[in-house]
Amino acid sequence: MEYTKAFELIADKVGEELTKQGYTRQKVASEEGKLVALFTSQNVAYSVVYVIDKQQMLLRSCAMTDEGPDNEWKTLSTWLYDDYVASQKDAESIANDFVDGVSNTSAIKRAKQVKQKKKKEDGTADPKFLAKRFVTYFPELKDEIKNEEDCYYPFRGATFAKEHIAPKLSDYIRRANKKETEKFAGVFNVQYGNGDVDTRSIITIVLLNSLSQEDFDKLSEYFDEDLSKAAAAGRKYIGREVKPEKPKKKTVSKFSTLKDQQ
Repeated sequence: MEYTKAFELIADKVGEELTKQGYTRQKVASEEGKLVALFTSQNVAYSVVYVIDKQQMLLRSCAMTDEGPDNEWKTLSTWLYDDYVASQKDAESIANDFVDGVSNTSAIKRAKQVKQKKKKEDGTADPKFLAKRFVTYFPELKDEIKNEEDCYYPFRGATFAKEHIAPKLSDYIRRANKKETEKFAGVFNVQYGNGDVDTRSIITIVLLNSLSQEDFDKLSEYFDEDLSKAAAAGRKYIGREVKPEKPKKKTVSKFSTLKDQQ
């Protein structure tokens, strides 16, 4: 059975089960070298993926945010599907396994855990959490965040925002239509409302103050009351430097030092 037909068979069966649970299948463009079906609820997202060059069918899940999936996907099941030898029966076996993966007790527990985690994070979202919210708009940030995590501890929220997020904002705002601008402003509204003190400062002093007045006016038209007041106050600080975070020095063990000297 040809892999595109097998993929749709599997995605349809998973979709039937998830629809019963209140999920919605979203229209998404397939990624390069992959076929993708995305299903979302308020708290959890599932995706069925076929990786063409590896001939793999995957079932993945991740948490939902107010802007969509957080893209921290966890693979729940993997099957090899070589359409040169595989049949419809093989595709149906994969579908049955995936359906079980989204409907068993673990899936129910997963949904509850995500809901509790999301509630716990309200009002305490840190700068790294803020950075990840922009990956939907600027996919290259995913690798840049990983590099930041690998090279520095703790995560340099203000520095990262200044060097990697702020330079991307104007181009997006200028090409965005009204609906896209409103949705983009919603990211700032939600993250300012849920953010900790550092996150709120980064939003107003680092990100919004990096915008020209024209770009700021276009975006701020859709700010809620809290962010509107904070952003207006923050504009008074344009031109002042935000003190960069000092990364903690990594301690070198005595064992490592002796080993290097050998």
